[in-house]
Amino acid sequence: MGIERVSHYIDNVLTEAQARMGLRDTRLLVTWYTNRENKQSVVHSHPYHELVLPIGGSTVRYSVDGSVYLVHVGELVYFPSQVYHSGNFNIDDDQSDRLVVQIDDALWQATRRRANLKNTGWLQQVTVLDREACCKWDFKGLFIRMAQSLELPSSIRDNVFEAQAAEMMLLITQATGSGQTAAPSSTSVLVARAVAYLQAHYQDPTLTTAQLAQELYASREHLSRAFKECTMESIHNYLTYLRMQHCRKALEEGVSVLNACTESGFPDYSSFSRPSAACTASPRRNTVRNIVGKSQKSKHFRQCIHMIKQDYTAHTDNCCL
Repeated sequence: MGIERVSHYIDNVLTEAQARMGLRDTRLLVTWYTNRENKQSVVHSHPYHELVLPIGGSTVRYSVDGSVYLVHVGELVYFPSQVYHSGNFNIDDDQSDRLVVQIDDALWQATRRRANLKNTGWLQQVTVLDREACCKWDFKGLFIRMAQSLELPSSIRDNVFEAQAAEMMLLITQATGSGQTAAPSSTSVLVARAVAYLQAHYQDPTLTTAQLAQELYASREHLSRAFKECTMESIHNYLTYLRMQHCRKALEEGVSVLNACTESGFPDYSSFSRPSAACTASPRRNTVRNIVGKSQKSKHFRQCIHMIKQDYTAHTDNCCL
């Protein structure tokens, strides 16, 4: 197929700068991701636009805001840049294979302006094309041609990328206009409101599940159960991942550790100054553990903590606390 096949990385441990690294020397990237064990990416977002086409193995379950999307083999899902989502890649099979296209935002926006398209509401939201549309317009073939274009001389490669991005955009617009889309398998208005509130207020260090439930006029137990079922994360975990992404981005931009932590909603930065072993410290001695409760038992969470602590170490010598 000519596309590099790699094990799927864990999205949540990537900083925004690292996420951009793959597109450092190109404006478009195609990768064949594979999972051979039950893996789940936690809530995260990308600085680029992403299109995912499952080509074999398991159906993929994506959670976006208050909706759940089941994307079957042969279907296509589009994620706009900066949209928070999470995925479960091994629902009904031990293996999951997906072709993934990542498109630089500048290229995508320039393509949109030149195309002067009508009916492009799909560009602002997660969109799933059904198998019939993907087969009719041969999106798999387009993905493969995009991958092959990476081998072109740099003098013409960007022009080819622009043409292929335009083809992608035109075909998706045609398919959505013809109703060849797949609706979410389930949607929760309550969870959608909860997610929106968390994304708007995660920088508030006093925010708790009880406060969130009160804001939404729901019982804490019902909200927690519905949130977990829909997003595959507890409210505590979801809130913490939002804060971690903001914290890492702030550190990359040169913000001091103290300000990065407090601006992200963490009460203090003390937990980040301890060695990685602090992840197993008792709740009374670990501020971050107090925030997220049992979530530190999660492998993903420990990796996030480790990444933040690496950022802390790298910035300590240069940042004034």
